[in-house]
Amino acid sequence: MMKAANRDFTRAVNQFNILNRIREAGRISRVEIADQTGQSRASVTNITAIMIKQGLIRESKCGCKPSRGRRRIMLSLNPDAAYVVGVKISAFQISFAVVDFVGEVKSSLIVPLRVSERAEAIVADVIEDGVRHCVEDARLRMTDISGCGVAVSGFVDSATGTCLWTPLYNRGKSRIRYLVAERLEMDVYLENDANSVTVASQWFGLGKGIDNFLVVTIEHGVGMGIVVDGKLYRGSSGIGAEFGHVVLVPGGEPCRCGKLGCIEAYGCDGSILRRAKEILSRRRGSEIDLDTLTIEDVTQMAIKGDAALKKLFREGGEILGQGISGLIQIFNPERIIVTGEGVRAGDILFKPMNRAIRKFLNKEQAEATEIVIQEWNDNDWARGAAGFVLSELYKSPLDKIHRAG
Repeated sequence: MMKAANRDFTRAVNQFNILNRIREAGRISRVEIADQTGQSRASVTNITAIMIKQGLIRESKCGCKPSRGRRRIMLSLNPDAAYVVGVKISAFQISFAVVDFVGEVKSSLIVPLRVSERAEAIVADVIEDGVRHCVEDARLRMTDISGCGVAVSGFVDSATGTCLWTPLYNRGKSRIRYLVAERLEMDVYLENDANSVTVASQWFGLGKGIDNFLVVTIEHGVGMGIVVDGKLYRGSSGIGAEFGHVVLVPGGEPCRCGKLGCIEAYGCDGSILRRAKEILSRRRGSEIDLDTLTIEDVTQMAIKGDAALKKLFREGGEILGQGISGLIQIFNPERIIVTGEGVRAGDILFKPMNRAIRKFLNKEQAEATEIVIQEWNDNDWARGAAGFVLSELYKSPLDKIHRAG
């Protein structure tokens, strides 16, 4: 006879598989779920009945006319089953998003803040205020929120919720997760920002339905997320996938991690802006205020024909392409999604990148992987952090979803 603990585990696995299949399909019948998951029709009927009663999924009739018999009953997720909030901590701002059970953004907010110049307790205070504002703006209560995801660049051990290192602070381990959890009094998950975006891509983005893909993020730094056989890969100690800190130019430009010649030292917004300021500071008669110069300013100057600045994007693209060619040869992914604020640069960055990828790969390798440039939305970082919380909820929703009494 199966032990109770084993029965509970099996039921939880079956529930996740069913919920996940409904999420991937959008609308699906019980018969199709049974066929695709390998579970018996009786088991699917019993588990879906519980989830309907709990408000996780809902029924609707199929719009198509059957050749015989009654119209098939379709199952879909209930968007209002749960709400989560995502927070992205960047160098110069903190972004927020409240997201429903299917990943749709209900409200969002961006708060400018020079994070490295503020104590962590102050940053946690800003996060608390931003979360509460966003929840209220979504016309929800804090008791409606089932969890909060916080995304940050750097080395994050998500299993323990510890940030071992982040370029936002020169100090050691960060306590931001504990400070936020204390203020919000809810489950708070800390994750590397690129991993958060990768999970979001897998659950409701361009990685949906793909078992092997990579995400390369370009913002103030360069990050990467890896999905292998449908699972997020973090490495043995949880801090793998640091693509941006692979050295490709020994003795090259300085990187904020302390090394020289990293991919990030050439291919990200932060490095391009820093190098652009160095170039512009040497120009006689320049009236540009370097203190207020932004990467958006630099990008527009390069697009309009400033040769020296355009060269920075070309070099950045070439380094990114060289690095991505290595990823393709190692992982043989079906797709690589390039995203982040840095995609604003367009052709001046990505034409050199694609040329470099073709240069460093043979034809068969290059054709095996699709490179997709994903347009960036201001909500995407925070939505990614929220998506990571949703992925946790789907594993055991009945235990983790808070319901106001």
